[in-house]
Amino acid sequence: MKFAVISDIHGNLPALDAVIADAEKENVDTYIFVGDYCISHPYPDECIAKIRSLDKKYAVRGNEEQYLENLIGKDRSDWTDGQMQISYWCYQKIKPDNLRYLLSLPAEIELIDNGVWLHIAHSSEAFIGKCEYRDWSTAGVAARYKDEWIMQEALEADIRDYFNHHEQFQEVFSRLENGIYIFGHSHVQWSYQSGDGKKILLNPGSCGLPLDCIKEGVPYTILAVTEEGNVVIEERRAAFDKEKYITLFRQSEQFQKAAVWSNIIVKELETTREHMRFFLNYVENYAGEIGDTKRPYSVSTWEKAFELWQELP
Repeated sequence: MKFAVISDIHGNLPALDAVIADAEKENVDTYIFVGDYCISHPYPDECIAKIRSLDKKYAVRGNEEQYLENLIGKDRSDWTDGQMQISYWCYQKIKPDNLRYLLSLPAEIELIDNGVWLHIAHSSEAFIGKCEYRDWSTAGVAARYKDEWIMQEALEADIRDYFNHHEQFQEVFSRLENGIYIFGHSHVQWSYQSGDGKKILLNPGSCGLPLDCIKEGVPYTILAVTEEGNVVIEERRAAFDKEKYITLFRQSEQFQKAAVWSNIIVKELETTREHMRFFLNYVENYAGEIGDTKRPYSVSTWEKAFELWQELP
């Protein structure tokens, strides 16, 4: 079987379309979707509909889906803060049947193909605990490479070298049963294999919001399991006109309704680096300084913090 593994779309329909078009050219049989389909880009409902339209697919929930589920049945008259504007807007734009589909997805899936087990979840924590996020979270990647653009091969080599020499990771990895462990969440594309190739970790990166310091394209991974049970992994980046998309993004309703969040997402798209987490840390410190204990943050605190954050060197 030949799978296209796609994760962290975050409502970016043009990126999803680019990846699917590339995968179709490569004659994939089945799609594996690894969560976080909405929140951050202007096309959440369209992305869900696109996934549902595919005949052969497996899909699990991500952490972002929980934010939508938490809003079910809540009084919309209370939706007046700044921090959650993006979630409120997204929730209101998703058709009820698409939302039901999204929230019906399982947290994990296991399947077998040509004698090889595939284990699928949104985050690597389901399989290796915090080993990935200790140094290879988006914040860690941004700190490591700073303003440097890197190549996929260099990123892979750095991650492989790190894991090869990390005793705790090696201990956790050694306890895994043979098989392929598929996850996303970190927005960084990478894979790692045991010496005999019988245990594989696979992260396709983020289709909708890559934060891996690689300049071009949007990532996904093709995974093939031959009739003999051999595994072939091809990490790909589909061509994507980022400038054209950002122009459309700035004209979207989401950009007007959730301006702070959307502006930061654009910055992340342009730089392929983490910025949101750094802003959230900043607004928490700012709220403390002005004595604002309201959470989620009020519109005034949220917008003023963003204004000041933009002025930082």
